[in-house]
Amino acid sequence: MAFFDEIAKQAGQMITFTSVETGYEVSFPAFITQFSDDYNVGWSGDTQFGRTDPIKHYTSTTRRINASFDILGKDRETAVKNFQNYGRLIQMLYPVFSDPIGKENNARTIKAAPLIRIRYANYIRAIENPTGLLGCIQGFSFSPVFDSGHFLNSANEMIPVRYSATIVFEPLHEKPLGS
Repeated sequence: MAFFDEIAKQAGQMITFTSVETGYEVSFPAFITQFSDDYNVGWSGDTQFGRTDPIKHYTSTTRRINASFDILGKDRETAVKNFQNYGRLIQMLYPVFSDPIGKENNARTIKAAPLIRIRYANYIRAIENPTGLLGCIQGFSFSPVFDSGHFLNSANEMIPVRYSATIVFEPLHEKPLGS
């Protein structure tokens, strides 16, 4: 009998995060619990004497994706792997730093911003890039579901059987859009 992670892989319903700078990639079976893809069209307006409506000037169009998904561990091995992937994802939210500068090993500079590519089925994708939609994660939330229990890893640390993750993702356009 196939388990949910195998079914998600076969159905192409894995949510995948790829670091642009390092190329590190992590994937989770996508049990999406909430999803919104919001567009905001910005306008400024000038009110002129004698006009009822202001004269509108387009300023920008922005996009924000909010998604929540559950990560489940069917057994200890899967839960540990998922939790390792979660840890790698958290690392990808920070910038890449240069090698240490000087003898004290405590000075570094930012080498690259934490840009991410995300893909999930046909909801989050870039038509021209199979590794995913380019952007920045503006927020990430981790919530273990304590009622589901925990496994213990080899260091006797608690690994949640189930946890929820929520992301706020702002895509960056790689090509001009519009007609």
